[in-house]
Amino acid sequence: MTTPARPPITPDRWRAIDHVLQDALTCTREHRDEFVARSCGDDAALRNEVSSLLAAYDSTPGEFLERPAADEQRERSAAAPGSPPARGSSPAPAARIVSARFMVYATAAGILLGGVTGWTLAHSTTVDRWRGTFRAIRQQANATSNPSSASGAGGAGAAGELSLVIVDRSGQVVRQIAASQPATPRFSPNGRRLAYAAVGEGRQTSDIWITDLADGAERRLTNDDAESSTPQWSPDGGTIAFATSVTGGTTIAEQSITGGGARLLVSRPGTQFPTDWLRDGSALLVSADGGNGDFDILVQPANGGGPTPYAGTRAQETAARVSPHTHWVAYTSNESGRDEVYVDSYPQPGFRVTVSRGGGIDPAWRRDGRELYYWRGDALIAVPIDGSNVAQPPVLGGERVLFHSAYEHSLNSMYDVSPDGERIAIVRRR
Repeated sequence: MTTPARPPITPDRWRAIDHVLQDALTCTREHRDEFVARSCGDDAALRNEVSSLLAAYDSTPGEFLERPAADEQRERSAAAPGSPPARGSSPAPAARIVSARFMVYATAAGILLGGVTGWTLAHSTTVDRWRGTFRAIRQQANATSNPSSASGAGGAGAAGELSLVIVDRSGQVVRQIAASQPATPRFSPNGRRLAYAAVGEGRQTSDIWITDLADGAERRLTNDDAESSTPQWSPDGGTIAFATSVTGGTTIAEQSITGGGARLLVSRPGTQFPTDWLRDGSALLVSADGGNGDFDILVQPANGGGPTPYAGTRAQETAARVSPHTHWVAYTSNESGRDEVYVDSYPQPGFRVTVSRGGGIDPAWRRDGRELYYWRGDALIAVPIDGSNVAQPPVLGGERVLFHSAYEHSLNSMYDVSPDGERIAIVRRR
């Protein structure tokens, strides 16, 4: 059988490959081949190009495109053949050599050489999206093995590497919020304010900040030397619960948005941080270190009483968010061997369904409970959901990719969706 001739890598060719690849990544593995074949039609070369990228993605998701190809190629070229690695460096792992064909793409398209016939691809949205998708997966794995970054304060990026933006459903930026090392943004229940963690000028630790989205006024809610992060609005919008650092871990406190000082809610050994507040204000959903390096989901009474386990296995369960009518909880778990988004009944689990297809993290609900969002790599996915029958598992509609963005992942969701689902606040890599 003759291998189809590969056409030149032109801008139009890149767009065609990217279009099919991005849609294929939203399919389950058993349906990908059929989808690719149908999408590529008689273009056998296009089908081979997309299939090779999907194969590389499936075999080595933790390393593929983790670094820009140009960086790695420069390091390879700098050393003479047979010479030892540069001081402080280490040989590239075999998993990094996942697609020799992609290196041909990179060279031909100008990632290594700067441009081809005037068209620079090194910073194109196509390459950024591919690179970002796999980088996010790598960061996700790193976060689970680094509890010190669990609460999301500062995230994986250093100062200046992260930005806080609000976008519309197409991914267009409608507002930028000046914040140093932002983390875990949350819309107020009425959608008029945004709370988030950030490091103030001249400070070394993060505080909780609130920005009024109508007039742009911002103010610091907490003001001490502790690391405060993961703000969660009470249902009436009058109080914010958050995690604050102490020796040996974190505690959970709450504070009125008018000030007056924080009140301690939870003080236990280890790391815990709130991820949502029940709609009746009676309790918080909390991620807590289960003692084996993984996190479990607890229901923590707001009166400071003992917590009730909700999801606690040998796997990792994080980023729990309760549905607007408190019948369902959405969360991330790696029980299957990779992160997926699940929805289960509340207060008693038992009607669990898998929401994501092919991997997913960090669910969020629209206020009416009819739409659920999550991230697959750097793609934000929206899924219609009907949980009106509390005696049966919720019914899911077809998922849709809203847009791609350089989403910064941590153990707590680094984004939020406005109550009406029209705006999304995102901490993203620059």
